[in-house]
Amino acid sequence: MRLRYAFLVWVVAAVLIAGTVGVQAQPKTTITLWYPAGDVATQAYKFRDPTLFLSFEADNGVRIQAVAVDYDTMQQKIFAAAAARDIADVLWVDMSWMPGFLKEDLFEPVSPDKARRWLAAVTDDYKQLSDYGGGKMWGYPEAGLDIYGLTWNKQHFREAGLDPDKPPQTWDEFRDYAKKLVKTDAAGNITRVGYAIRHVGHPHGVVHKHLWAIWGAGADLMDKPYEMKGGRAAFNNEAGRAALKIIHDMIYADKSTSLSFPDPRAAFLRGIASMQISETVSIRQRQPREAPTMPYGTGWGMSLPPVRRAGMKQVSNMNAWIFTVPKYARNKEMAWRLIEWLNSPLKDYEIGRKYDTTPRFAANWDREPFKSDAYGQAIRKMAQYGRKYPINLGLNGVFDAVGAAIQNAWQNRMSIDDALALAERQANQAILDASK
Repeated sequence: MRLRYAFLVWVVAAVLIAGTVGVQAQPKTTITLWYPAGDVATQAYKFRDPTLFLSFEADNGVRIQAVAVDYDTMQQKIFAAAAARDIADVLWVDMSWMPGFLKEDLFEPVSPDKARRWLAAVTDDYKQLSDYGGGKMWGYPEAGLDIYGLTWNKQHFREAGLDPDKPPQTWDEFRDYAKKLVKTDAAGNITRVGYAIRHVGHPHGVVHKHLWAIWGAGADLMDKPYEMKGGRAAFNNEAGRAALKIIHDMIYADKSTSLSFPDPRAAFLRGIASMQISETVSIRQRQPREAPTMPYGTGWGMSLPPVRRAGMKQVSNMNAWIFTVPKYARNKEMAWRLIEWLNSPLKDYEIGRKYDTTPRFAANWDREPFKSDAYGQAIRKMAQYGRKYPINLGLNGVFDAVGAAIQNAWQNRMSIDDALALAERQANQAILDASK
Protein backbone atom coordinates (compact mmCIF):
# COMPACT_ATOMS: atom_id res chain seq x y z
CA MET A 1 0.00 0.00 0.00
CA ARG A 2 2.77 2.36 0.96
CA LEU A 3 4.61 1.54 -2.26
CA ARG A 4 1.49 2.27 -4.34
CA TYR A 5 0.98 5.58 -2.48
CA ALA A 6 4.61 6.57 -2.96
CA PHE A 7 4.36 5.69 -6.63
CA LEU A 8 1.24 7.86 -7.06
CA VAL A 9 2.92 10.79 -5.30
CA TRP A 10 5.93 10.42 -7.60
CA VAL A 11 3.70 10.38 -10.71
CA VAL A 12 1.76 13.49 -9.62
CA ALA A 13 4.98 15.32 -8.80
CA ALA A 14 6.48 14.38 -12.14
CA VAL A 15 3.41 15.66 -13.98
CA LEU A 16 3.47 18.94 -12.05
CA ILE A 17 7.18 19.43 -12.68
CA ALA A 18 6.77 18.65 -16.36
CA GLY A 19 3.89 21.10 -16.58
CA THR A 20 5.89 23.80 -14.87
CA VAL A 21 8.85 23.23 -17.14
CA GLY A 22 6.52 23.37 -20.12
CA VAL A 23 5.09 26.71 -19.01
CA GLN A 24 8.54 28.14 -18.38
CA ALA A 25 9.76 26.90 -21.73
CA GLN A 26 7.06 28.75 -23.65
CA PRO A 27 8.70 31.63 -25.55
CA LYS A 28 7.77 35.15 -24.52
CA THR A 29 5.93 37.37 -26.97
CA THR A 30 8.40 39.68 -28.70
CA ILE A 31 7.38 43.30 -29.27
CA THR A 32 9.48 44.87 -32.02
CA LEU A 33 10.34 48.57 -32.19
CA TRP A 34 12.04 50.11 -35.22
CA TYR A 35 14.14 53.24 -34.85
CA PRO A 36 16.76 54.98 -37.07
CA ALA A 37 20.34 53.81 -36.79
CA GLY A 38 23.32 56.08 -36.20
CA ASP A 39 23.34 59.67 -34.96
CA VAL A 40 20.60 61.04 -37.23
CA ALA A 41 18.17 61.05 -34.31
CA THR A 42 20.19 61.58 -31.16
CA GLN A 43 17.41 60.60 -28.76
CA ALA A 44 17.43 57.12 -30.31
CA TYR A 45 20.57 56.15 -28.40
CA LYS A 46 18.47 55.18 -25.38
CA PHE A 47 17.00 52.28 -27.37
CA ARG A 48 20.48 50.76 -27.26
CA ASP A 49 20.41 50.82 -23.45
CA PRO A 50 19.65 47.22 -22.32
CA THR A 51 18.07 48.49 -19.09
CA LEU A 52 15.46 50.75 -20.72
CA PHE A 53 12.69 48.16 -21.02
CA LEU A 54 13.57 45.80 -18.16
CA SER A 55 10.74 46.73 -15.79
CA PHE A 56 8.14 46.72 -18.58
CA GLU A 57 9.31 43.30 -19.75
CA ALA A 58 9.16 41.91 -16.21
CA ASP A 59 5.70 43.34 -15.48
CA ASN A 60 4.18 42.22 -18.79
CA GLY A 61 5.98 38.97 -19.53
CA VAL A 62 7.22 40.11 -22.93
CA ARG A 63 10.51 40.81 -24.67
CA ILE A 64 11.18 44.16 -26.36
CA GLN A 65 13.37 43.98 -29.44
CA ALA A 66 14.59 47.41 -30.57
CA VAL A 67 15.85 47.23 -34.16
CA ALA A 68 18.03 49.94 -35.73
CA VAL A 69 17.07 50.69 -39.35
CA ASP A 70 19.07 52.74 -41.85
CA TYR A 71 17.66 56.28 -41.82
CA ASP A 72 17.95 56.90 -45.56
CA THR A 73 15.92 53.79 -46.42
CA MET A 74 13.68 53.59 -43.34
CA GLN A 75 10.64 55.17 -45.00
CA GLN A 76 10.71 52.75 -47.90
CA LYS A 77 11.27 49.82 -45.56
CA ILE A 78 8.16 50.80 -43.61
CA PHE A 79 6.05 51.13 -46.76
CA ALA A 80 7.27 47.75 -48.02
CA ALA A 81 6.75 46.07 -44.65
CA ALA A 82 3.22 47.45 -44.39
CA ALA A 83 2.39 46.19 -47.88
CA ALA A 84 3.68 42.74 -46.92
CA ARG A 85 1.77 42.83 -43.58
CA ASP A 86 5.08 42.11 -41.85
CA ILE A 87 5.86 45.23 -39.86
CA ALA A 88 7.14 46.18 -36.41
CA ASP A 89 4.71 46.57 -33.51
CA VAL A 90 5.99 50.08 -32.71
CA LEU A 91 7.55 52.56 -35.12
CA TRP A 92 9.59 55.55 -33.96
CA VAL A 93 9.41 57.86 -36.97
CA ASP A 94 10.37 61.36 -38.03
CA MET A 95 7.43 63.74 -37.81
CA SER A 96 8.13 64.96 -41.33
CA TRP A 97 7.35 61.43 -42.60
CA MET A 98 3.94 61.30 -40.96
CA PRO A 99 1.84 62.84 -43.78
CA GLY A 100 3.17 60.27 -46.26
CA PHE A 101 2.32 57.43 -43.91
CA LEU A 102 -1.11 58.87 -43.11
CA LYS A 103 -1.80 59.18 -46.83
CA GLU A 104 -1.43 55.40 -47.01
CA ASP A 105 -3.51 54.89 -43.84
CA LEU A 106 -0.65 53.12 -42.05
CA PHE A 107 -1.23 54.05 -38.40
CA GLU A 108 -3.72 53.53 -35.61
CA PRO A 109 -4.94 56.75 -33.95
CA VAL A 110 -4.55 57.46 -30.26
CA SER A 111 -7.90 56.96 -28.53
CA PRO A 112 -9.81 60.27 -28.10
CA ASP A 113 -9.86 60.04 -24.29
CA LYS A 114 -6.13 59.44 -24.06
CA ALA A 115 -5.44 62.20 -26.59
CA ARG A 116 -7.47 64.68 -24.53
CA ARG A 117 -5.59 63.78 -21.35
CA TRP A 118 -2.23 64.09 -23.10
CA LEU A 119 -3.00 67.46 -24.68
CA ALA A 120 -4.23 68.82 -21.35
CA ALA A 121 -1.04 67.80 -19.54
CA VAL A 122 1.84 68.60 -21.92
CA THR A 123 3.44 71.97 -22.66
CA ASP A 124 2.19 74.22 -25.47
CA ASP A 125 4.98 73.20 -27.84
CA TYR A 126 4.08 69.53 -27.44
CA LYS A 127 0.41 70.32 -27.95
CA GLN A 128 1.39 71.85 -31.28
CA LEU A 129 3.49 68.83 -32.22
CA SER A 130 0.84 66.30 -31.15
CA ASP A 131 -2.39 67.74 -32.55
CA TYR A 132 -3.29 66.87 -36.15
CA GLY A 133 -6.47 68.91 -36.03
CA GLY A 134 -9.40 68.84 -33.65
CA GLY A 135 -7.35 67.11 -30.98
CA LYS A 136 -6.62 64.04 -33.11
CA MET A 137 -3.32 62.29 -32.43
CA TRP A 138 -1.51 59.57 -34.34
CA GLY A 139 1.16 58.89 -31.76
CA TYR A 140 3.23 60.41 -28.97
CA PRO A 141 6.09 62.84 -29.72
CA GLU A 142 9.42 61.94 -28.15
CA ALA A 143 10.93 63.73 -25.14
CA GLY A 144 13.66 66.28 -25.80
CA LEU A 145 12.56 69.52 -27.47
CA ASP A 146 13.93 69.38 -31.01
CA ILE A 147 14.34 73.05 -31.92
CA TYR A 148 16.61 73.94 -34.80
CA GLY A 149 19.01 76.63 -33.70
CA LEU A 150 22.29 78.29 -34.52
CA THR A 151 25.16 76.83 -32.51
CA TRP A 152 28.61 78.39 -32.52
CA ASN A 153 32.07 77.59 -31.20
CA LYS A 154 32.97 80.31 -28.69
CA GLN A 155 36.72 79.76 -28.94
CA HIS A 156 36.56 80.23 -32.71
CA PHE A 157 34.68 83.49 -32.15
CA ARG A 158 37.40 84.73 -29.80
CA GLU A 159 40.13 83.81 -32.28
CA ALA A 160 38.32 85.78 -35.00
CA GLY A 161 37.88 88.85 -32.79
CA LEU A 162 34.13 88.27 -32.37
CA ASP A 163 32.21 88.51 -29.11
CA PRO A 164 31.68 84.85 -28.04
CA ASP A 165 28.37 85.72 -26.41
CA LYS A 166 26.87 87.60 -29.37
CA PRO A 167 25.81 85.45 -32.33
CA PRO A 168 24.91 87.02 -35.69
CA GLN A 169 21.39 88.46 -35.72
CA THR A 170 20.83 89.12 -39.44
CA TRP A 171 21.81 87.41 -42.68
CA ASP A 172 24.35 90.15 -43.43
CA GLU A 173 25.99 89.66 -40.04
CA PHE A 174 25.86 85.90 -40.54
CA ARG A 175 27.77 86.10 -43.83
CA ASP A 176 30.27 88.54 -42.32
CA TYR A 177 30.91 86.29 -39.31
CA ALA A 178 31.34 83.22 -41.53
CA LYS A 179 33.96 85.02 -43.66
CA LYS A 180 35.90 85.95 -40.53
CA LEU A 181 35.71 82.42 -39.13
CA VAL A 182 36.70 80.36 -42.18
CA LYS A 183 40.26 79.01 -42.30
CA THR A 184 42.36 77.90 -45.26
CA ASP A 185 45.72 76.23 -45.72
CA ALA A 186 48.69 77.57 -47.70
CA ALA A 187 47.17 76.26 -50.93
CA GLY A 188 43.88 78.03 -50.29
CA ASN A 189 41.95 74.90 -49.39
CA ILE A 190 39.32 75.34 -46.69
CA THR A 191 40.30 73.56 -43.48
CA ARG A 192 37.54 75.03 -41.33
CA VAL A 193 34.24 76.40 -42.60
CA GLY A 194 32.63 79.43 -41.06
CA TYR A 195 29.26 77.71 -41.47
CA ALA A 196 28.60 74.04 -42.19
CA ILE A 197 25.74 73.02 -44.50
CA ARG A 198 23.72 69.86 -45.12
CA HIS A 199 23.69 69.27 -48.86
CA VAL A 200 23.75 65.48 -49.36
CA GLY A 201 21.75 62.49 -48.18
CA HIS A 202 18.02 62.18 -47.63
CA PRO A 203 16.25 65.19 -49.23
CA HIS A 204 14.10 65.66 -46.14
CA GLY A 205 17.22 66.20 -44.05
CA VAL A 206 18.54 68.73 -46.56
CA VAL A 207 15.32 70.75 -46.32
CA HIS A 208 15.14 70.46 -42.53
CA LYS A 209 18.54 72.13 -42.18
CA HIS A 210 17.51 75.05 -44.40
CA LEU A 211 13.92 75.74 -43.39
CA TRP A 212 15.16 78.50 -41.09
CA ALA A 213 16.08 80.50 -44.21
CA ILE A 214 13.02 79.53 -46.28
CA TRP A 215 10.58 80.45 -43.53
CA GLY A 216 12.70 83.35 -42.31
CA ALA A 217 12.77 84.91 -45.78
CA GLY A 218 8.97 84.81 -45.95
CA ALA A 219 8.54 81.79 -48.23
CA ASP A 220 6.81 78.52 -47.33
CA LEU A 221 6.68 74.95 -48.52
CA MET A 222 2.97 75.27 -49.36
CA ASP A 223 0.20 77.80 -48.89
CA LYS A 224 -2.02 75.50 -46.80
CA PRO A 225 0.52 73.69 -44.63
CA TYR A 226 -1.83 72.75 -41.81
CA GLU A 227 -4.64 71.38 -43.91
CA MET A 228 -4.41 67.71 -44.78
CA LYS A 229 -5.34 68.22 -48.43
CA GLY A 230 -5.19 70.94 -51.06
CA GLY A 231 -3.09 74.02 -51.63
CA ARG A 232 -0.11 74.84 -53.81
CA ALA A 233 3.65 75.22 -53.49
CA ALA A 234 4.72 78.56 -52.01
CA PHE A 235 8.51 78.68 -52.38
CA ASN A 236 9.09 79.68 -56.02
CA ASN A 237 9.13 83.40 -55.31
CA GLU A 238 11.53 86.17 -54.34
CA ALA A 239 11.76 84.94 -50.75
CA GLY A 240 12.45 81.35 -51.80
CA ARG A 241 15.14 82.47 -54.23
CA ALA A 242 16.77 84.58 -51.51
CA ALA A 243 16.79 81.58 -49.15
CA LEU A 244 18.76 79.45 -51.62
CA LYS A 245 20.95 82.33 -52.75
CA ILE A 246 22.43 83.15 -49.34
CA ILE A 247 24.12 79.74 -49.12
CA HIS A 248 25.04 79.74 -52.81
CA ASP A 249 26.81 83.06 -52.23
CA MET A 250 28.56 81.70 -49.13
CA ILE A 251 29.85 78.74 -51.18
CA TYR A 252 31.00 80.54 -54.33
CA ALA A 253 31.36 84.26 -53.55
CA ASP A 254 32.38 84.33 -49.88
CA LYS A 255 34.02 80.89 -49.86
CA SER A 256 33.06 80.60 -46.20
CA THR A 257 31.43 77.18 -46.53
CA SER A 258 32.04 74.13 -48.66
CA LEU A 259 30.39 71.14 -50.31
CA SER A 260 33.33 68.98 -49.22
CA PHE A 261 32.64 68.90 -45.49
CA PRO A 262 30.67 66.27 -43.54
CA ASP A 263 27.28 66.55 -41.86
CA PRO A 264 27.14 69.95 -40.11
CA ARG A 265 26.74 68.47 -36.62
CA ALA A 266 29.75 66.21 -37.06
CA ALA A 267 31.82 69.06 -38.54
CA PHE A 268 30.90 71.35 -35.65
CA LEU A 269 31.77 68.80 -32.97
CA ARG A 270 35.05 67.96 -34.71
CA GLY A 271 36.04 71.62 -34.62
CA ILE A 272 36.14 72.03 -38.40
CA ALA A 273 33.02 74.22 -38.49
CA SER A 274 32.51 77.35 -36.42
CA MET A 275 28.73 77.60 -36.88
CA GLN A 276 25.93 75.29 -37.92
CA ILE A 277 22.12 75.24 -37.79
CA SER A 278 20.37 71.99 -36.92
CA GLU A 279 18.78 70.13 -34.02
CA THR A 280 20.19 71.71 -30.87
CA VAL A 281 19.29 68.58 -28.91
CA SER A 282 21.72 66.65 -31.10
CA ILE A 283 24.62 68.92 -30.17
CA ARG A 284 23.56 68.79 -26.52
CA GLN A 285 23.57 64.99 -26.45
CA ARG A 286 26.66 64.35 -28.57
CA GLN A 287 28.98 67.08 -27.31
CA PRO A 288 30.01 65.43 -23.99
CA ARG A 289 31.16 62.33 -25.91
CA GLU A 290 32.56 63.89 -29.08
CA ALA A 291 33.83 67.28 -27.87
CA PRO A 292 34.26 66.99 -24.08
CA THR A 293 36.40 70.14 -23.84
CA MET A 294 33.66 72.30 -25.38
CA PRO A 295 30.82 72.35 -22.79
CA TYR A 296 27.56 74.20 -23.31
CA GLY A 297 27.70 77.79 -22.10
CA THR A 298 31.47 78.26 -22.09
CA GLY A 299 32.45 76.18 -25.12
CA TRP A 300 29.45 76.52 -27.40
CA GLY A 301 26.46 78.81 -27.58
CA MET A 302 22.94 78.45 -28.92
CA SER A 303 20.36 80.88 -30.29
CA LEU A 304 17.60 81.15 -32.84
CA PRO A 305 18.82 81.40 -36.46
CA PRO A 306 19.50 84.89 -37.86
CA VAL A 307 16.71 86.80 -39.58
CA ARG A 308 16.89 88.12 -43.12
CA ARG A 309 16.68 91.75 -42.03
CA ALA A 310 16.55 93.48 -38.65
CA GLY A 311 13.01 93.66 -37.32
CA MET A 312 11.75 90.52 -39.08
CA LYS A 313 10.11 87.82 -36.98
CA GLN A 314 12.35 85.02 -35.74
CA VAL A 315 11.30 81.51 -36.69
CA SER A 316 12.74 78.03 -36.73
CA ASN A 317 11.51 74.51 -37.28
CA MET A 318 10.43 72.38 -34.36
CA ASN A 319 10.49 68.67 -35.04
CA ALA A 320 9.86 65.46 -33.13
CA TRP A 321 10.22 61.73 -33.53
CA ILE A 322 6.92 60.02 -32.82
CA PHE A 323 5.98 56.69 -31.25
CA THR A 324 3.30 55.11 -33.44
CA VAL A 325 1.47 51.79 -33.77
CA PRO A 326 1.00 50.49 -37.35
CA LYS A 327 -2.38 49.14 -38.42
CA TYR A 328 -0.78 45.83 -39.31
CA ALA A 329 1.15 45.34 -36.06
CA ARG A 330 0.78 41.79 -34.76
CA ASN A 331 0.65 42.79 -31.09
CA LYS A 332 -1.34 46.02 -31.07
CA GLU A 333 -2.62 45.84 -27.51
CA MET A 334 0.83 45.31 -26.03
CA ALA A 335 2.33 47.87 -28.43
CA TRP A 336 -0.06 50.54 -27.15
CA ARG A 337 0.68 49.50 -23.58
CA LEU A 338 4.39 49.92 -24.25
CA ILE A 339 4.24 53.39 -25.78
CA GLU A 340 1.75 54.60 -23.17
CA TRP A 341 4.19 53.40 -20.50
CA LEU A 342 7.11 55.16 -22.23
CA ASN A 343 5.08 58.36 -22.54
CA SER A 344 3.55 58.48 -19.07
CA PRO A 345 4.33 61.43 -16.73
CA LEU A 346 6.51 59.21 -14.54
CA LYS A 347 8.60 57.81 -17.41
CA ASP A 348 8.80 61.27 -18.95
CA TYR A 349 10.52 62.44 -15.77
CA GLU A 350 12.69 59.35 -15.33
CA ILE A 351 13.83 59.21 -18.96
CA GLY A 352 14.47 62.95 -19.06
CA ARG A 353 16.57 62.78 -15.92
CA LYS A 354 18.50 59.65 -16.91
CA TYR A 355 19.21 60.61 -20.53
CA ASP A 356 19.43 64.39 -20.08
CA THR A 357 16.46 65.31 -22.27
CA THR A 358 13.82 67.96 -21.69
CA PRO A 359 10.38 66.76 -20.51
CA ARG A 360 7.01 67.05 -22.20
CA PHE A 361 4.64 67.23 -19.25
CA ALA A 362 4.22 70.75 -17.86
CA ALA A 363 4.35 69.50 -14.26
CA ASN A 364 7.79 67.95 -14.80
CA TRP A 365 9.28 71.33 -15.72
CA ASP A 366 8.66 72.40 -12.12
CA ARG A 367 10.86 69.57 -10.83
CA GLU A 368 14.62 69.35 -10.62
CA PRO A 369 16.86 69.00 -12.52
CA PHE A 370 14.75 70.59 -15.26
CA LYS A 371 13.73 73.64 -13.26
CA SER A 372 17.33 74.82 -12.91
CA ASP A 373 18.81 73.51 -16.16
CA ALA A 374 20.21 76.44 -18.17
CA TYR A 375 20.08 74.60 -21.49
CA GLY A 376 16.53 73.38 -20.97
CA GLN A 377 15.23 76.79 -19.97
CA ALA A 378 16.93 78.38 -22.99
CA ILE A 379 15.29 75.80 -25.27
CA ARG A 380 11.87 76.56 -23.77
CA LYS A 381 12.30 80.22 -24.72
CA MET A 382 13.37 79.29 -28.25
CA ALA A 383 10.35 76.99 -28.58
CA GLN A 384 8.08 80.05 -28.55
CA TYR A 385 9.36 80.73 -32.08
CA GLY A 386 9.25 77.11 -33.19
CA ARG A 387 7.02 75.95 -36.00
CA LYS A 388 6.13 72.35 -36.70
CA TYR A 389 6.31 70.77 -40.13
CA PRO A 390 3.25 70.85 -42.40
CA ILE A 391 0.72 68.05 -42.05
CA ASN A 392 -0.41 68.15 -45.69
CA LEU A 393 -0.56 64.64 -47.12
CA GLY A 394 1.61 65.71 -50.05
CA LEU A 395 4.51 66.71 -47.79
CA ASN A 396 6.76 63.79 -48.75
CA GLY A 397 6.69 64.82 -52.39
CA VAL A 398 7.18 68.48 -51.50
CA PHE A 399 10.22 67.69 -49.36
CA ASP A 400 11.66 65.53 -52.14
CA ALA A 401 11.18 68.35 -54.66
CA VAL A 402 12.61 71.13 -52.49
CA GLY A 403 15.51 68.97 -51.30
CA ALA A 404 16.45 68.24 -54.92
CA ALA A 405 16.16 71.95 -55.79
CA ILE A 406 18.56 72.89 -53.00
CA GLN A 407 21.07 70.29 -54.13
CA ASN A 408 20.73 71.23 -57.81
CA ALA A 409 21.25 74.93 -57.08
CA TRP A 410 24.09 74.66 -54.58
CA GLN A 411 25.98 72.15 -56.71
CA ASN A 412 25.49 74.36 -59.80
CA ARG A 413 23.66 71.67 -61.72
CA MET A 414 20.85 74.17 -62.32
CA SER A 415 20.28 77.87 -61.74
CA ILE A 416 18.30 78.79 -58.64
CA ASP A 417 15.39 79.96 -60.81
CA ASP A 418 15.27 76.75 -62.84
CA ALA A 419 15.71 74.52 -59.79
CA LEU A 420 12.80 76.16 -57.96
CA ALA A 421 10.59 76.18 -61.05
CA LEU A 422 11.08 72.42 -61.48
CA ALA A 423 10.52 71.83 -57.77
CA GLU A 424 7.31 73.88 -57.88
CA ARG A 425 5.87 71.69 -60.64
CA GLN A 426 6.83 68.52 -58.78
CA ALA A 427 5.49 69.80 -55.45
CA ASN A 428 2.17 70.89 -56.94
CA GLN A 429 1.76 67.45 -58.50
CA ALA A 430 2.50 65.79 -55.15
CA ILE A 431 -0.08 67.97 -53.39
CA LEU A 432 -2.64 67.24 -56.12
CA ASP A 433 -2.02 63.48 -56.02
CA ALA A 434 -2.40 63.46 -52.24
CA SER A 435 -5.76 65.22 -52.50
CA LYS A 436 -7.38 62.46 -54.55
